[in-house]
Amino acid sequence: MMTFGLVAVLVLSALVIHHHTWKAQSWPENSLTPPLYQGHRGYWKEGARENTRASFQAAQKRGLKMIELDVRLSKGGVPVVFHDSDLKRIGNSEKLVLDLSADEMLNLVQAPTLESVLTDLESPQFINIELKTGSIFDGSLEKAVSEVVKKTQSQRRILFSSFNPIAIWRLSHLLPEVPRALLATKEIAEGNRFYLRHMWLAPYINTNALHLDYNYVTEEDLRAWKKRGIPVALWTVNDATKAEAFLKAGAISIISDTLYEGPLSAKTN
Repeated sequence: MMTFGLVAVLVLSALVIHHHTWKAQSWPENSLTPPLYQGHRGYWKEGARENTRASFQAAQKRGLKMIELDVRLSKGGVPVVFHDSDLKRIGNSEKLVLDLSADEMLNLVQAPTLESVLTDLESPQFINIELKTGSIFDGSLEKAVSEVVKKTQSQRRILFSSFNPIAIWRLSHLLPEVPRALLATKEIAEGNRFYLRHMWLAPYINTNALHLDYNYVTEEDLRAWKKRGIPVALWTVNDATKAEAFLKAGAISIISDTLYEGPLSAKTN
């Protein structure tokens, strides 16, 4: 009879092997194909505020086909486009997004609703929606965002991403036809626990891709991910030469504050 210790070793060994051999879930049919470049929170380097309709429209004028934006719930459960949980950095206020209505968020910090962005014809067609939630048990944000996506019939032009693996798993059941990417970084920061930094849950959450911090990824890593059938996009790459090298090594898309598709010499203009 095997001892408990031996069973534990065998189970742990199986988990470790699976962690290094898992493959991404197949990309949903009839969904978007990410372009080579995505505008990180739109294009805000020339005066527009990040994550606003002005920055998204500026991204379209710049020639970007896809933007990345951040979504969280406002008071009343309306998804608004805003990165932080409070208005300290943008807005010079201690107020929390959860304590403000969608109208208040628009008036105070120009934060639009997700619905208004999805129906804005002057913004890029394709959108990477990052869900800002750390909740394990509360799926309110995922449900609210999914309802907006369905209401605006945007399933074929969006991609979901989140640092929260449970959110990715929930989205795989709410809108399985929309691609999902797990975000991760190895940076040691508050809330970025060891199991998140090393993507321990990635094999079990039905993710279609990884969106990784480029500071912790090599070209060799990208080739290995591609060989395993795991699409990888990188953030936030602002150096054109590095971006080109990452794309050649197998990255499917680059999320950037400054870069866009076009001649190498023109990308940082």
